[in-house]
Amino acid sequence: MGRDGREPSGDQLGFVRRLLTSETYLLDEHLHRLDPEARHRRFGHDVSDEFITRYASHAGDFGNVTFGYFVEGELRAVAELRPDDLLHPSAAEVAFSVEKPFVNRGIATQLMGRVIRTARNRGLRHLILVCLRDNAKMQAIARHYGADIKIEDGSVIADIVPSDADYASWAGELLDERMTYLHSALDLRKRLRGRAEL
Repeated sequence: MGRDGREPSGDQLGFVRRLLTSETYLLDEHLHRLDPEARHRRFGHDVSDEFITRYASHAGDFGNVTFGYFVEGELRAVAELRPDDLLHPSAAEVAFSVEKPFVNRGIATQLMGRVIRTARNRGLRHLILVCLRDNAKMQAIARHYGADIKIEDGSVIADIVPSDADYASWAGELLDERMTYLHSALDLRKRLRGRAEL
């Protein structure tokens, strides 16, 4: 907790950056750390450890973009952007997962903002978020970004239409990309130091 007795916000805890292709193992570790309820919310059904490992191994596939929220070098929350030509040529699915100690801190909202900017810069016209009907938090985040929401087969489907790219969105992504590799190296050092102390 902070000095005022409150839990620190997402801004105070860590920061968002893109995962490198070589860091798919971090997504694997993160998804394995999810408690059963969070794992069920993320995938819409119960999944095995083997399924998670196979799933995470495709995070670096062409077109996929994964953003992570890092705290002291450890990946604690994720937003995944995965193009889906079956949905629409200019559409992509977006999915989120946050480890239990880090929920309710605005982290998913930060991640959504980064995903939307990336979608804008790639010319995507639809971001599709599918969640369970009882996942009020994700529905609230989707509404915050102007999503069109409908219910199909017991699931909530949110369609976010990103605005066109502009100078600010391009410049923001360019700046973040320049810092990604530096932060990746720093995060690795923190993880190695932390695990050596265990």
